[in-house]
Amino acid sequence: MSVRRRAWPATVRGREWLRTGLILGGAVLAGYLVTCVVYPAALITREDAVVRVLGLPRAEAEKALQERGFKSRIEGEEADPVIPAGHVLWQDPPPEVVLPAGATIHLTLSTGPGPITVPDVVSFELEQATLVIGAAGLRVGAVDTIPSASEAGVIVTTRPATGASRTAGSTVDLIVSKGPADIRIPDVVGLKQEAARQRIEAAGLKVGTITTRQSRRGGTGIVIEQRPAAGVFSPQDARVDLVISQ
Repeated sequence: MSVRRRAWPATVRGREWLRTGLILGGAVLAGYLVTCVVYPAALITREDAVVRVLGLPRAEAEKALQERGFKSRIEGEEADPVIPAGHVLWQDPPPEVVLPAGATIHLTLSTGPGPITVPDVVSFELEQATLVIGAAGLRVGAVDTIPSASEAGVIVTTRPATGASRTAGSTVDLIVSKGPADIRIPDVVGLKQEAARQRIEAAGLKVGTITTRQSRRGGTGIVIEQRPAAGVFSPQDARVDLVISQ
């Protein structure tokens, strides 16, 4: 016996299509509400390259990052001999890195040049010591000489001493050796000026300042006083000042 299939009326099929459409529409609406209302994140994230702000003043750097859609945060400060205080010394991430809009760029600011340590130039010749001190960011101040066991012409010490901290551009005084004080100054009082000069130079010394003064002793052109006095030990090429009678 054959079984005849029942044919659904057209109205019933229409209702089925309507119900299916309503279900699909509801699913789409629910997805939209979840995406845009419950979790309102952008469906498409905009990305851009990080702008270079190294060396810029803080305010200018923050403005440049904001205009490109980034945030900024100051992470700290460090001394730098070149970058002025208040300018950006470092940025993280570095320039040209592609990041989504709203990403935070960490900035480190410069505090300017830090303290400079006085370099060790003891035993250097004066010219070499001057170059080293200049390269360190300091300047040579006064240059004094003293008798010393060190070779003549080399640095004995500095003021301030090696290792002291000074700001950039500060001066450092140099103390230069005259050599060991091992020459006894001869007695030239009572000699004529020329004879006194010869005796002083024969001892390895030099005639320094010559002044005159009226005196009744010994006549004119006679040494009546010398400085340092006879018998004092002096380094090589030291000067002996003379006072000559008028």
